[in-house]
Amino acid sequence: MAENIIELDNIDVTFQQKKRKIEAVKDVSLHVEKGDIYGVVGYSGAGKSTLVRVVNLLQKPSAGRVKVNGDVFYENLNGKETVIDSKKLREKRRKIGMIFQRFNLLNEQTAVENVEFALKHSNLKEKEITEKALKLLELVGLSERAKSYPAQLSGGEQQRVAIARALANDPEILISDEATSALDPKNTIQILDLLKDLNARLGVTIILITHEMDAVKRVANRVAVMEQGQIIEKGTLHEIFTQPKQQLTKEFVGGSLEAIATLKTYHLAKLQENEKIMQLIFTGATISEPITIKLYRDFNVEANIIYSNIEVLGATPVGTLFVIIKGIEKDRQAAIAFLKEKGIVVHQIGEEELSND
Repeated sequence: MAENIIELDNIDVTFQQKKRKIEAVKDVSLHVEKGDIYGVVGYSGAGKSTLVRVVNLLQKPSAGRVKVNGDVFYENLNGKETVIDSKKLREKRRKIGMIFQRFNLLNEQTAVENVEFALKHSNLKEKEITEKALKLLELVGLSERAKSYPAQLSGGEQQRVAIARALANDPEILISDEATSALDPKNTIQILDLLKDLNARLGVTIILITHEMDAVKRVANRVAVMEQGQIIEKGTLHEIFTQPKQQLTKEFVGGSLEAIATLKTYHLAKLQENEKIMQLIFTGATISEPITIKLYRDFNVEANIIYSNIEVLGATPVGTLFVIIKGIEKDRQAAIAFLKEKGIVVHQIGEEELSND
């Protein structure tokens, strides 16, 4: 079993605004395993950034427990508050890099000087600091722009400098807080691919805060969905995209809502005898197999496709089919058993999923 590098347990964050108490985060628990790219997704104001700033205590929680890489940073589970020593916290924060939407670069310093700035409290000599900064710029694909100032760089290039700076102290955790929100689609893809590459090459654990599900889909292996300060759903990337349970998750995923809208045309009341609506989820090699033909040929079961979609989740293609399966009960059950043996997820669509509420 993989080791948890971040453990957030029963986290509350409350703010007092005049006479009003604002609960920004409410009883949230989130465990991130070493080497994860963990996507935390939700609309603006959901509490995503507040929750993640708790990891390095840039935002102190009101209650709960924060444990990072074996060290308890904060604990208040029974009214007695314990906080890590400030000197030790400063040391630990160096192993938690952060990148932001607005880059936060020093405009009067070159790209290499911006990276060097993050190393000014290290034990390295001046020459070693410059050498390391240049290597980091090379790592993020910017070695030729080392002497350029931020104003001379594109948004994507500025974010690469910010990533190089965040990597300066060899962090074990990298927090990306809406880091692609200010970028155009091409640069967004490039930055996401860079993060995924850094995760693979350096083993750095990444928390990806975003309101863009496409970003999560491209790089994350686990996902949590937040709404009004709470995590309403979490799981593997595959689980969240293929079998979303909460309405907000379905909105983010998109395909499920499109499918249900299509399915309402075939309301259960219109189904003929021996017809059922089924959702079939294919992964990897099974996508290319002529499944519907096999169902008819081998089991005398007709499969009428009424919705289909293919997503690439991480590096894995995942296909979803909604079909009306027609055949006698015995043949349908034999066909479903065959599908499950092939590793295809089979889910029967019921009345409640097709309601007009």
